Amino acid sequence: MFLSFKKVLIFILLYSVYSIQYSFGQLIPNLGGQRTGISSFTFLKNDVSPRAIAMGGAITTMKGDAYSSQWNPATLTEVSNHSFAASTRTYALGINHSFAAANVRLRETDFLAVSVNNLSSGAMDVRTEFMPGGTGEKFYFNTMAIGLSYAKALTYKFSLGMSVKYLEESIDLYRARGLGVDVGFIYKTDFKDLRFGVFLQNFGPNTRASGNYQVPNFVNRQFTPDGFASPTVFKFGASFTPLKKDLHLLAVAAELNHPSDNASNMRFGAEYSYNDILFFRAGYWLNIPGLHIPTAGVGLRAVIKNQIVHINYAFAMANALGVNHNFGLSITFNNPKNKDER
Repeated sequence: MFLSFKKVLIFILLYSVYSIQYSFGQLIPNLGGQRTGISSFTFLKNDVSPRAIAMGGAITTMKGDAYSSQWNPATLTEVSNHSFAASTRTYALGINHSFAAANVRLRETDFLAVSVNNLSSGAMDVRTEFMPGGTGEKFYFNTMAIGLSYAKALTYKFSLGMSVKYLEESIDLYRARGLGVDVGFIYKTDFKDLRFGVFLQNFGPNTRASGNYQVPNFVNRQFTPDGFASPTVFKFGASFTPLKKDLHLLAVAAELNHPSDNASNMRFGAEYSYNDILFFRAGYWLNIPGLHIPTAGVGLRAVIKNQIVHINYAFAMANALGVNHNFGLSITFNNPKNKDER
């Protein structure tokens, strides 16, 4: 009798999960899936903060930290002083994604940030139709963004931020250059730290690669690269703190992403902190093909000679590239007073 009840319960749970996924597919269909592959500089959509990765990317409205210039520059106003952040993310096949940012507090309500975002493939073999095993030569893929960000708190509840980025992408002898702009807003309420945010990311003109390549004489057509736009993404999110008691704090977030080169998707994340020293994070996304495993991560905060140091780790798994790991270190300088600093 007990075993039968258990089987029925398992069947109901599995059917419920299937129904939720099917319903979501009907609610947000893959209307933009046919736009896949129409953008350049697609690495700009990747999260560079271990905190953001661990929370599934649902980070737009969370409290600002030293990585804010990448996930919503408006939240830079919540960083208490000058800070520095760096991270590295490793993928399969030797692909590496690294990031560094320096944030300067101009005055109590104004911040300036400089960042470098870089993705590199490592060395790859040059292959031809007649030498499929390789010619002995190597080529590289590298793409980079250098950004300048400014953030200002207009009131204690409303802040805005903007970033301008110089973009460069190179594949062997071809090179493309462009510009991108980010604009973000954050609005805070007094109810359980309920926050709303909007972020327009990577808005810019089309870019076209240029370069010289010796076309083999058996090819009767000159290769001319097409022009592509940056991967513009519109994000709208909300977050709040359902638990804030003694040494325990739990923040949850959700956001809707609408990219120009793919279908819309939703992201959910949670961050639990114990005594503002130890952090546990988890996240999940919906309607992103190839990403079905929840993300997770941990963080550690310490005060060393009045400098606030954060060490963070996150992992995510994709069907094509497998597990990828992200490590990050951030420092906020000469700030012994603000315990809530992220």
